[in-house]
Amino acid sequence: MNSKLKLVLIALAVIIALVVIVVIIASVAGGGDEPAETPAPTTSAAATTGSEPSAQPTAEPSGEPADVTTATIAVGGDIVMHTGLNSEAQTESGYDYTPIFGVLPDLVSDADYAVCSLVTTLVAEGSAYTAYPLFRSPTAIASAISSVGFDLVNTATSHLADAWKDGIDYTLNTLDAAGLAHVGTYRTEAERTESGNRTMVDINGISVAFLAYTCDTNSVPVSGFEYAASICATDYLSGGTEIDYELMDGDIAAAREAGADLVFVFMSWGSELSTEPSDLQYEITDELIASGADVIIGGHCRVPQPMEMRTVQLDDGTERSAFVCYSLGNLLSCQNDQYTDISAILNLEISKDNSTGETSVTGVSYRPIYMADLYDYGINDYDWHYRVVDLHNAIAAWESGSDWGFMTEDIYNAMVTALDAAHELFGAEYDPEAETATE
Repeated sequence: MNSKLKLVLIALAVIIALVVIVVIIASVAGGGDEPAETPAPTTSAAATTGSEPSAQPTAEPSGEPADVTTATIAVGGDIVMHTGLNSEAQTESGYDYTPIFGVLPDLVSDADYAVCSLVTTLVAEGSAYTAYPLFRSPTAIASAISSVGFDLVNTATSHLADAWKDGIDYTLNTLDAAGLAHVGTYRTEAERTESGNRTMVDINGISVAFLAYTCDTNSVPVSGFEYAASICATDYLSGGTEIDYELMDGDIAAAREAGADLVFVFMSWGSELSTEPSDLQYEITDELIASGADVIIGGHCRVPQPMEMRTVQLDDGTERSAFVCYSLGNLLSCQNDQYTDISAILNLEISKDNSTGETSVTGVSYRPIYMADLYDYGINDYDWHYRVVDLHNAIAAWESGSDWGFMTEDIYNAMVTALDAAHELFGAEYDPEAETATE
C-alpha cells in the first residue's frame, strides 16, 4: 500500500469516527429518537389570575383552544309604580326608591349588563302622581333604577302613553339624565328611524340588539305620534291580537344587517294574572324565533309564567332555538293579587364563537325573589313596609334562627309558599338551588 492511499484511509477513518461521536452526543442531549416539539406560547388560567404560569406544560393539549367570547346579562321583570311605592319612597326632600329594591343590587352586580322594564311614565316635579289606570310617577325612580345596577330599561309597555306624548318625551329625557339606555319609545320620527327601532349594545365584545314591543297601550291612542311607540298590534286599542309580524321580522333582519350577534326582544303581551302563556304568546314566540330572535322576555302579565329553551322548525326543514321567559312577573309593585309578589332575577350567559360568528345562549339560571309587604301581615309601624328579598336567603335565615328584624312565622310560611310557586310557575329546572329548597 503506497503512502498516499494510506493517508486517505486514515483521514476517512477519522471523519467517520467524528460523525459517530456527534450523533451520540446529539442523541444524549435530545433525550430520545425525535427532538421534542416546542409548544406555542399560551395564555393560561394562572396567568389571568395573577399567578405565574407553569414553566412546562404537564400534558399535550388535545387541540386548539376555542376562540369564544362570553358575557352575562341579568334580567328583571316589570317595575309597576303603584301608589304604595310612592308613599313608601317619599322623604322630606323628595323621593328615594332605592331601599325598596332591597337585595337587587347584590343580584345584578355580577352581571356584565342588566335590564328591566318600566311600567309607567315619568312626569315633572309638581305634577300629579297617579297609579292605575294611568301610571304617572316621580322622576326619582330613574336614578334608583340606575343606582341599583341596571343599565337598560324597556319602555314598550301597555302604559307607555299614560301621560300622552309629553310623558314619553319626559320619560326618555329623565332616563338619559340617569345614565340609562332605553328601547321601545322615541321622541321623534327621526330618532326611531335612525335607531332602527332598536338599541345596540356591546357587551364584552358581543353586539346585542335590544328590541321591544307592546300589544296594547292601555286603551290610550297614539294618533299623530305613532312613531313614538313600538306597538306590534294593529288593533292595539282593543284586543291587541292582530300582530304586525312584518314589522318585527323587518326589525330583526335590520338588526342582523347592522351587525347584531344576538337579538334580545322584550314583549308586553298576554293576559294579566294568567300564569299560563296564551296561544297568541306561543304564536308570536315561534314567529320571533324563526325570524332570528335569540332571547324573548315577556312582561305585562304581572305574574310568573314558564321559561324554556324553545325550538321551531323553519320552512327549509332546519331548526332554530331561542330562550323564552313568557313572563318574569313584577320586579317592583305592591299588587295584592295571587302570585304578583313573586318574581326572579334571570341570569343569561351568552357566548360567541369568534371563528364562526355564531352566538347563542349557553347558560341560564334564576334567583327567586319576593316583594315583602308588611301591611299584608298587619305590621303597620315598622320603619319600612315594602322590600324585595331573596327567597332562598330569607327562608334559610329563619330556619337558622334569624328573623332579619321583621320576619314572623306567618311571613316565613308565605315565603315558603312563594318559593314553591316560583318553582311551579317558572319551572325548577333553572334554579340551581331548587333541589335544596324547603319543601
